[in-house]
Amino acid sequence: MLSLLVLSGCGNKVDGATDDQLTALFADRTPMSRTEMEEPRITRRTLDCVRLIGGLDNAVYKDAPAEMMGALRTDCRRGLQERLSDAARNPMGIALADLESSKAGERVTALHGRLEQVYRAAAETRLAAQRAEHERQAREASEKRARDFEERRQAVQQNLEQVDGVMGEIAPACAENGAAREQAVAASARNRYRWSLPYPCGEANLRSIRTQTDRVRTELGRIAPDAATRPGALFALPPLYGNDPKELQGRLAQIKAQTAEMRAAAP
Repeated sequence: MLSLLVLSGCGNKVDGATDDQLTALFADRTPMSRTEMEEPRITRRTLDCVRLIGGLDNAVYKDAPAEMMGALRTDCRRGLQERLSDAARNPMGIALADLESSKAGERVTALHGRLEQVYRAAAETRLAAQRAEHERQAREASEKRARDFEERRQAVQQNLEQVDGVMGEIAPACAENGAAREQAVAASARNRYRWSLPYPCGEANLRSIRTQTDRVRTELGRIAPDAATRPGALFALPPLYGNDPKELQGRLAQIKAQTAEMRAAAP
């Protein structure tokens, strides 16, 4: 009975350890970020050392020189002992002697396989999530480009319509300005040098603005339906070539003010 108690007290502690305990002892985790860690893995080196100490790979090393095998075993024992000496990793008190067993090596080998399966599955899940996130970001970026393109296109179209509207007022305002100037000059020859022709009055100026607005209108009509999805989409939209509707509104006000002034000078 006493001998049985002694033998039971000297049993291999690897047999009594749980998978979680063996994982904490033999596996390592690589940080993915400040708050996330990869799933635990038993490195190839650690596994090879456990298998070497446990005698599972004797056939693999049968032709290796004894001196080299001695160095390998010493190096493996040193590395494994560092793990075994860490009380946080090894609260069950597993010793090197417990690893000198084929069953211990087989247990760690099987655990290595299970951990690798978990690691690969988690890695695939993360990769799928990353792909989905990249696709979402690309989709949102594409949608934003399309929205920005449409907003810009509508702004160009609205500005074009505003220019057309202002030009519809400027042309008759210029005609009235010319008539008022003739009346003012007729009233006094000195008025010939008092007022110059305001911009954009003059057929050349009016024709240039009309040509430019026609150009914008033509370029808008040539934009491809999928232009918003192409790189540099916004650059496909034409500028107004200097025909700012607000500036033209200001010019219209100046023309009308000058016309009123000239009429006042020729009662």
